Amino acid sequence: MFARITASIKTVATTVGILFLVLAALPQDATASEGGTSHYIQGAYGDFLMGYIPAQGFYVRNDTLYQSARMDGALKGGRAYAELKSQVVINITKLSYIFDVPAIGGFLGAGVGIPFIVNEHITGKGSLNYARRDRTTGLPHADVLNIGGGGDRGGLSDIFFMPVIAGWNFGECHLVFSPVIYLPTGYYNPKKLTNLGMNYTTFDPNLAFTWLNKSGFEFSTNVGYMINTENITSKYLSGNELHVDWTAAMHIKERYAIGAVGYFTVQTTPDTGSGASLGSFYSSACGIGPIVSYTMPVGGKELTVIGKWLHDIGATNRLHGDMVYGSLAINF
Repeated sequence: MFARITASIKTVATTVGILFLVLAALPQDATASEGGTSHYIQGAYGDFLMGYIPAQGFYVRNDTLYQSARMDGALKGGRAYAELKSQVVINITKLSYIFDVPAIGGFLGAGVGIPFIVNEHITGKGSLNYARRDRTTGLPHADVLNIGGGGDRGGLSDIFFMPVIAGWNFGECHLVFSPVIYLPTGYYNPKKLTNLGMNYTTFDPNLAFTWLNKSGFEFSTNVGYMINTENITSKYLSGNELHVDWTAAMHIKERYAIGAVGYFTVQTTPDTGSGASLGSFYSSACGIGPIVSYTMPVGGKELTVIGKWLHDIGATNRLHGDMVYGSLAINF
C-alpha cells in the first residue's frame, strides 16, 4: 500500500511539473478586459472531481475566498487608473439539483450561484477621462478628473445560472457539460473603482473532465469560453476569454486528498466599442498552488472541507496576486 501511494504521489508530482512548465512557457504579451478583470475567477470553477457526478441529489457548495491583487494600470468606465491594488473577500454559494436520467445514460440537472462580496478595498493612484478622440489627430483626448477613486464596498455581486448540468461516467473517466450565464445584478458605477458587478452579461459554456483511477490518483480539468456582451453604460465590449482550471491529486483512504491546482486564461478577441478608447487590450494570466481536503460524516451525510491557494505566476493586462480558498461541499 505504501509503495502504491508513493508511486501515485510521484505521478502527481510529475504531472504538476509538466503543467508548470507549460504555464510558465505561455507568452507574457499574449492574447484586457475592462478594469483588468472579468466574470472568470480563478479557482471558482471547482477543484476535486470537477467532471464527476457520483449520484442524483441536491448539492451545496460554499466558497469563501480572499484575493490580494495588483495591476500597473487599467481602463474602467472611460477612465485610466494607475497602480491598482485590490483586497477582496467573496463568499459564493452554489446550489444544484441532479436527476438520474437513464434515457441519456447519465445525469441531468440545473444550478445557481450567488456571489456576495463581503468587502472589497481598491485603490488607484489617479484617473483620466478618455471621453472621445480628437477629430484632427484621431488620438484619445484626456482630461484629468480626480486623484484616487478607490475605497471600500460590499454586497451582492453578479448572480450566475447553470440552466443545464449534464454528466456521464465511463469507468475511470467522467464528463460534465455545464453552460453558465452571468447576469449584471451587482452594483455598478462607472465613476467608481469599487464596483460589485461587471454590468454586462456573459455566456460561458464549460466542459469538465475527471480521470480517477483505482489507486486514488485524480486529474481533473474544466475548460470554458466566455462570450461577453457590451457594458451599456461605459460602451465597452470586453473581448472573449478562454479559461482552463486543473487539479492533479491523490486521494488517501477515501477521506483525505492532497495535490496541486492551477489555471490559465487568455483573451482571444480584442476589446471593442466606443468606450475602449485606448485600444484593443489583450489579457492573459496563469497560476498554480497546493490543495488539500478532508471528508467527514455529518448527520448521515458526507461533508468535505477544502483549502487551496493559487499564486499567479504571470499576468498581462490583468489583476494578479494571490487567491486563498476555504470551501465546504455536501450532497443530500
